[in-house]
Amino acid sequence: MSGKKAAGGAVAAVLAVPLFLVGSLVLLGGNSAQAGACGAPAAAVVSGKDVPKEIAGFSGVQLKNAAILMDQAKKLGMPVSAQLLVVQAAIGESTLRAIDYTDAVGTVNGVAITIGILQQDESYGVRADRLDVAKAGAGFLSRLKNVQGWESLDPSIAIHRVQRNADENHYTKFRAQAVQVVEALSGAKVTGGECSAPGGKVIGEVKGHWANPLPGGVVTSPYGPRPGMLDPLGRAFHFGLDLSHPLTAGTEVAATDMKITVATDVDGGTGAGTHVKGISLDRKFTLSYSHMEPGSLRVKVGDVVAAGTPLGTEGASGNVTGRHLHFEVFLGAYNDPWSTHEPTTDPEPILRSKGLL
Repeated sequence: MSGKKAAGGAVAAVLAVPLFLVGSLVLLGGNSAQAGACGAPAAAVVSGKDVPKEIAGFSGVQLKNAAILMDQAKKLGMPVSAQLLVVQAAIGESTLRAIDYTDAVGTVNGVAITIGILQQDESYGVRADRLDVAKAGAGFLSRLKNVQGWESLDPSIAIHRVQRNADENHYTKFRAQAVQVVEALSGAKVTGGECSAPGGKVIGEVKGHWANPLPGGVVTSPYGPRPGMLDPLGRAFHFGLDLSHPLTAGTEVAATDMKITVATDVDGGTGAGTHVKGISLDRKFTLSYSHMEPGSLRVKVGDVVAAGTPLGTEGASGNVTGRHLHFEVFLGAYNDPWSTHEPTTDPEPILRSKGLL
């Protein structure tokens, strides 16, 4: 039950399945401590006595299922990154449960078609096979193998190429949980998304929160008409909200959970100077931070960052006369938007509605 249907993380029904003890997890062999690199062989599952009763909000049968999925990647000779992807996909589809139901989109004539831990359709086999966690995992991983360059894709995109979700970024918000589960079940050190594409780290816990983009900063210039002060295109309108930290340069942070699409010291003649842009994980907004201190960037393109994650230092690079953050909010999801083309909105009411100004 994913973005192609309902949100995968929202499965809340009490399922009539037995809760296996975590201690029933078997030791699969191998030195999992060496499996931290993205291309390293799949990590083995540690013995049950070494596994916490709860990991990232999951327990019992959910952890048993995660272990089974990880074991399938190992049996197929795939790397630890594949273990992360199959667990991440299963969290997003069913919260790690072999469910026999779906939502309206996956139902035909009153019959659930997409079912199981990975919400697979009939192309994956008979109903019993799709409800079998091991077979479902093997099916997903076999198709993942056929995705060209899957190892270098953004994790959510790689999963999407198999699952065909309506929203290719649906699985992003489950990455941090997947990392925690794989680490705890294997002993492999993959914290921060080391087994994703370069610049594809997950930083912090994405929970849908908001933060002041310049903590401790004050508004120095509002969004809207600005007579006598023209932008580089000759328009008397200020398309962002300016904030400045008193006395010393402040740290600019992610205002909400977002995926970084631009992080560069290259102005490119735009006047933005060192700047960062990112798409909120709900894809309602694109956020832009201009005029940072050159060399201060703390994120890379492809990173997924939680609200409050440091992005860089407030500066005065680009077409400015003093140190400040020029913060723009675009309506919708754009990889590299500019107020020249894409629609902006006033950031101040948004921040005030969150109690941040």
